[in-house]
Amino acid sequence: MNKLVRIDKILAQSGYGSRKDIKKMIKDGRISIKDQVISNLGHKIDIKDAAFLSIDGEPVKIYESLTFMLNKPAGYITALEDPNHLTISEFIPEKWRNKGLFPIGRLDKNTEGLLLLTNDGQLSHRVSSPKWQIKKTYWLIVQGKPFSEKDQKKFAKGFRTIDGSEFLPSELNIIDGFEAELTVYEGQYHQVKRMMKSTGREVKYLRRIQIANLTLDPNLELGEMRMLTKEEKSELYKLCKLSTNEFQ
Repeated sequence: MNKLVRIDKILAQSGYGSRKDIKKMIKDGRISIKDQVISNLGHKIDIKDAAFLSIDGEPVKIYESLTFMLNKPAGYITALEDPNHLTISEFIPEKWRNKGLFPIGRLDKNTEGLLLLTNDGQLSHRVSSPKWQIKKTYWLIVQGKPFSEKDQKKFAKGFRTIDGSEFLPSELNIIDGFEAELTVYEGQYHQVKRMMKSTGREVKYLRRIQIANLTLDPNLELGEMRMLTKEEKSELYKLCKLSTNEFQ
């Protein structure tokens, strides 16, 4: 007898949103199987029947869970398509382009470094959401005034700026006066640059070097990507309190 799997897990792992998103779709009557609308939030099906699932009447595509790390170069926006800008999609090898991959969070156009791509909506949600406290570490070079122990204490406590922005506690590791590593546990818009600006500094160079347990692979050239190893993926899911069990 084949194992039964919850519909919200199947669709989240295939990139249709977080499990919370999928449950809302079920509540709204948007998901059906074999033309029968699903109403039970915990509905389970045989994975072989997943091919008969549809959202808003459109058949869904079911994928195995895949996660990659990309060494993003500057000059590209974190999007899969845009008529006016270069996008990271050109770095996705042809054989992976039909697997429903999308970026987890974003890096600014001129920021380099570690970017994760996945087709697992639940993983994306947990890595990105401040609720799950998944760390992201950046290496930065600034101009303005040099870093000091006072800055380390301020960042460790978290702070509010005069414009009302509020930043959770973070870790500032000073390398030298104008160079540091900053570890944050949230993902606000232009967060690192805004944090630096609020303390009288301008970011001249920014690269993300770590997400959760994953350190940017030094063997990856700019624009190169690779699949996570089994061990890397297992630890990432563990930190996000998710199961790596595949549908089968």
